[in-house]
Amino acid sequence: MNVQDTRIRAKKIIDAAVNAVFMTLDADGFPHPRTMWTAGMDDDFTIYFVTGKTLQKVKQIESNPKVCAFWTQVEDGAIGWSYTLIKGHALISENQALKDRFWVDELQEYFPGGKQDPNYVVIVVRPRELLIMDSHKYPLERVEFQGSE
Repeated sequence: MNVQDTRIRAKKIIDAAVNAVFMTLDADGFPHPRTMWTAGMDDDFTIYFVTGKTLQKVKQIESNPKVCAFWTQVEDGAIGWSYTLIKGHALISENQALKDRFWVDELQEYFPGGKQDPNYVVIVVRPRELLIMDSHKYPLERVEFQGSE
């Protein structure tokens, strides 16, 4: 397996996806999935989502930062069978530079105070493991990241 090639293929799936399925763990330790817009991704696969500070997912991350994000391949407007999954550790950031970086006008509906809205926060996911399925080969291809905790 060529790690760089695997990363390129995974990034292609993430970039083409409309939304991710973002999973936190609830108070009983069960996965809590929801669809979310992926605000951004760095070259090291740090993933960013935006959300409201008072929402349940924020409380869940504060209680247990282990999260998972899942993107399904989209081809010609239809969901395909390929996917990328990232497991990692999340933190909630109120850093204004990050809030400015990911602000889009469509967020005004949810955050009437704009980029400075006190309820507007960024979820930062530091990757620990990436899994990709984009061929009929098994097992899944896997990339581990260092220093994600």
